[in-house]
Parts: sequence; C-alpha cells; structure tokens
Amino acid sequence: MTSENELAGGTRAQNLSLPIELSAEKIQDFQASFSLMDIRAKGFISPDDLLQVAKAADMKISVNEAHLLLGSADEDQSGGIDMREFLSIMTTPINQQDLEEELRGTFNVFDKDKNGTINANELKKFVRFWDCELTEDEADDMINQADPNKTGSINYHDFIEFLLHT
Repeated sequence: MTSENELAGGTRAQNLSLPIELSAEKIQDFQASFSLMDIRAKGFISPDDLLQVAKAADMKISVNEAHLLLGSADEDQSGGIDMREFLSIMTTPINQQDLEEELRGTFNVFDKDKNGTINANELKKFVRFWDCELTEDEADDMINQADPNKTGSINYHDFIEFLLHT
C-alpha cells in the first residue's frame, strides 16, 4: 500500500514537477485512475494495458493507435507511461482548439456506426467500467443527463454537455 505522498512505482508526490499544485486527494484520485489502467500492476501503463482497457470498454483501437496515444506522453521513451508522466498528462493545460479535437475524437470512438450519435447504453457501460463504485442508479442519472430527450442516443452537443458538466 502506498502512503499519501507515495505514488505507483515509488514516486513521491513532492518530487513531481507539475504545471499546477495538486491536493493529496486529487493525487489519490489520479492514482486510482492510473491503477485501473495499470492492469498488471507494473507501475506503468503499456500499449497492451491500453488495448485491454479499450477492449473491456467495448472500444476498438489498433495496436498502432495505442502506441501513438501513449508514445506522445512517454517522455523517457520506456515504452509506457509511469505515474509521473500520467500526472503530467492529466495536469497539463490544453488550448481550446486541441480540446475540441480531443472531444471530437472521443465522440468518434463511441460513434461506432458514424451516424453522429452514441448509443446511451454503450456510454453507460463505459461510465460504469471507469467508475467501479458508481451504482446502477447513479449511472442511469448520468446517462439521463446526457440524453435529455430520452431517445437512447446522444448527439455530439449533448455528449459535450455531459462531459463538461458532470
């Protein structure tokens, strides 16, 4: 078990050089997210881990996409991202245009048939996967917020509202 100041891989919170100051609680939240993706508990997230997480979430990404996603954050060229690199990703401010591109890309991952909507049940399954402590009722409430018209599908605008306001 790691202490409040110690992160995965033995990294100490005070040894991080991040663009913003993080509370111990926020670091613990990031640690929990990192641990979900570090499937083999190696202290880093590899492309194989990312592929397994994507598969479990019913998302299809190629091996090349997994390498590209992690490669851009792999500062030490180790073949995966450690907790320090993960925190750096999570705390680095992005400009508005980059954010729009990222949000559109995320939406497109879920828009499997490319019709401009996401199936609400698929999004619910993904949300529950990422937040294991989320109850069925809490997930339903979140999806109801994302699908205000109760159509069973979520358009891009509603998806953005869901991401930015939940």
